Amino acid sequence: MKAEVVVVGAGIIGSSIGYQLARHGVEDVVVLDKALGPAEGSTGASSSICRCRYSNPEVVRLAFHGQETYGNWAEFLQLKEPRSGLHRIGVLWMLGESEEKVEADVAKLVGEGVAAVAVEPESVPEMFPSLSSCTVPLDMTGEVDHECGTEGAFLLETEGGYAEPVGANQDLIEAARTIGVDVRYRAHVIDVMKSDGSVTGVKLADGTRIDAGLVINASGPWCNQLNAMAGADLRWTLTPTRIQIVYREWPPDLGKLPVGSDFSTGSYFRPESGGQQVLIGSVLPEDEEEIVDDPDNYKRMPDAEFTQMKLAAFHHRVPALEPRGHVSGVAGLYTMNREDVHPVVGPTEVDRFWVANGFSGHGFKLAPAIGSMVAQEVSGETLALDTDVPMSFFSVDREPISVETKSVLA
Repeated sequence: MKAEVVVVGAGIIGSSIGYQLARHGVEDVVVLDKALGPAEGSTGASSSICRCRYSNPEVVRLAFHGQETYGNWAEFLQLKEPRSGLHRIGVLWMLGESEEKVEADVAKLVGEGVAAVAVEPESVPEMFPSLSSCTVPLDMTGEVDHECGTEGAFLLETEGGYAEPVGANQDLIEAARTIGVDVRYRAHVIDVMKSDGSVTGVKLADGTRIDAGLVINASGPWCNQLNAMAGADLRWTLTPTRIQIVYREWPPDLGKLPVGSDFSTGSYFRPESGGQQVLIGSVLPEDEEEIVDDPDNYKRMPDAEFTQMKLAAFHHRVPALEPRGHVSGVAGLYTMNREDVHPVVGPTEVDRFWVANGFSGHGFKLAPAIGSMVAQEVSGETLALDTDVPMSFFSVDREPISVETKSVLA
């Protein structure tokens, strides 16, 4: 069997690349995944938040282009009834920052096309009645008495929000197959074939060989295994890292929630299950340090201590929330780029072997734009909803990108 491009990994990144390649006119695209079906890897445990506040303007634009794609999901995929799409409920940044800092960041975002405004903390309960406007960091040890106060300003991305990650992955697979992409599950790549130093295709566990003009590694936390098969010695430290998320019931009488990024409690949150639950995660770098040796074997439920701490933090942000209620959770994997928490995308030193690895928790929101930049580079074509950020911005041989924090808030 022959293909023009083989993409290894059919999560949100791989399925986006596969769809975008075909959308840009690339023929004979094959997407392979060893899982039984969509979103069994990192994508299925994604918080799938679509926000645009980043340290660098290029990443702001990439996130914005991804957000606009999710906001026009049915049109983009040419699906009448997509499973996912963008819920534009707003993204509220409660980071305890000065008015000057927030106003400067608002100007940066607006300059890149993002809808953003500065918000006085005292006005938050008018928009979201259940939320406290406290800006004083909460001491989670219990050793320091807490007294609420408000100062500085918050930032609100008015058009941001979230999508359903599993549905988005399923939508991309359906749309890709509709326009001719061969997407295969239970297709475990066990070798990357080479000749005279160039990659020539892949071999599967069932013995199938697929010759290819280009192989793209989009295999998420399994990326290091595939890179080793190809002989690609990336100088980046890409570590599969366990990330925990908690779900809790959300009483309807407490009103609507935005997506929230809350520095005072070290957490983020968003609605889940159509507003019947709330999803709570961490924005703290120390919660992105648990390296997993085997991406196929790790604890997939959150730790009791993590759950208790995040619920206590969330109760501070929502004082009226009853302390009782059904609690569940999940643990998934980020592939952390330890040098600069940004992905590496594009050609490696191995001819005809590209990577899209190390998304460090930013993968879902960037996925449409990553697929776009790869497809533009391969096809030479530019279409509606394509990003204008070149693939070289994330190149394998670049210098580390300067960031304000090496965490999911980079």
